[in-house]
Amino acid sequence: MKLDSEMDNIGKEKVEALKEAIKSVDSTETNRLISEIRTFISKNIVYKVVFMPYKASMWDSLESIWMAADKDERCEALVVPITYYELDNNQNPIKKVNERNLFPKYVNAVNDEEYDLENDLPDIIYIHNPYDEFNRVTRVESRYYSYNLKKYCSKLVYIPYYKWIDGVSSTNFRPGMYHADYAVQNSEDAVARYIDSADEYAGILGSEVIEVKESLKRKVINLGSPEVDKVVSLSEANTLLPESWKGKVLKSKVNVLYNTTLDEVFRSRNLDKIRETLSFFKNNKERAFLIWRPHPLMRQTLFSMLPNLLKEYDELMEEFCNGDYGIIDTNASMYYAMFWTDMCYGFNSSSLTELYRYTGKIVLQDFPEIAKITSSISKEDLLNKLKNTNVVTEPECSLPDVVNVISDNIELKIGKKLNLEKSGEKINNYMIDVLKK
Repeated sequence: MKLDSEMDNIGKEKVEALKEAIKSVDSTETNRLISEIRTFISKNIVYKVVFMPYKASMWDSLESIWMAADKDERCEALVVPITYYELDNNQNPIKKVNERNLFPKYVNAVNDEEYDLENDLPDIIYIHNPYDEFNRVTRVESRYYSYNLKKYCSKLVYIPYYKWIDGVSSTNFRPGMYHADYAVQNSEDAVARYIDSADEYAGILGSEVIEVKESLKRKVINLGSPEVDKVVSLSEANTLLPESWKGKVLKSKVNVLYNTTLDEVFRSRNLDKIRETLSFFKNNKERAFLIWRPHPLMRQTLFSMLPNLLKEYDELMEEFCNGDYGIIDTNASMYYAMFWTDMCYGFNSSSLTELYRYTGKIVLQDFPEIAKITSSISKEDLLNKLKNTNVVTEPECSLPDVVNVISDNIELKIGKKLNLEKSGEKINNYMIDVLKK
């Protein structure tokens, strides 16, 4: 934290006046000056707030907080994308990566190799990578492990890079969340379930359950989701159609975002569902178009953990890229695909699938264990269902039927956005208030 030079001089004058009041044993004047100094500090102090993302595709989990801090006169906000390593299947580093140049142009990202964390000593550090040395696919440099970052800031705040899904998301132990001073969640269900997981955490940490539970009660708080902020803010003005998509993403077709997750591949242990989905779009390209967004770590994960599927995955990818019925979404941001599509097809454990709900457009939740789905309800009932809710599921509803109903009822392409409180501003204000105490 700091004061500018002019404010610093005014503050010194007030402190000198306080000293004189104390010497004269004037309690009324002393109390008045103490109150005045507190107000002065509160109004004029500037807090150093540093954001340390590692993957550009996950920046949305921090962006609206950064936007709030960046325009807040109480803050000096800095974005420092941190270096990480890709790992082989023995968890050995094979490639050093920094995605600083992949962040949006309006983000003035700082080179982490030039940033002097140890001497800058920020008041707040925000992170979205909670794994420290325990990630098996990628790993940040050791100086950015949560327990090391904690040495150089007043408050370390962990923001999940995914959105919690009530009744679906799990409370796996993440060391960064435990080492952080605050672990922000976006649901009361998440807060309650993390606190209820104290015995599991205690076993891993070798600590007393009551101690861990009290710690979780202090640090796990529901302040909303910056990713929902992003979805609600999307517009044609701030989410321009990518150049390479022009002439391909057409309003005359049902444009479908296919969100392929690591979770569903691990559950099925094969690529049959992906193959079946691509085949549908290949055979129905007159009315439907596919924007395929595999998880950004899909190939690296297959290489490390399911190498028997890697050759098949590469072949599917090559065949798709050479076809004319869809495109791979390689944008760091998932929001172009979310804005320019008419529906989303994806697994219900995925943050992207969950976030798509906030566009108001149709979501079909994938059932990965079954490759070929036949709807168990009529098209008329499906139409009524889609008019009443924007979320339907397999195996009750099939991808071909949902696409066909939307194609015949174009009003279903229009989603209704929600008017929600901005979580980024809420989180920023909360943390600044914490520092003031």
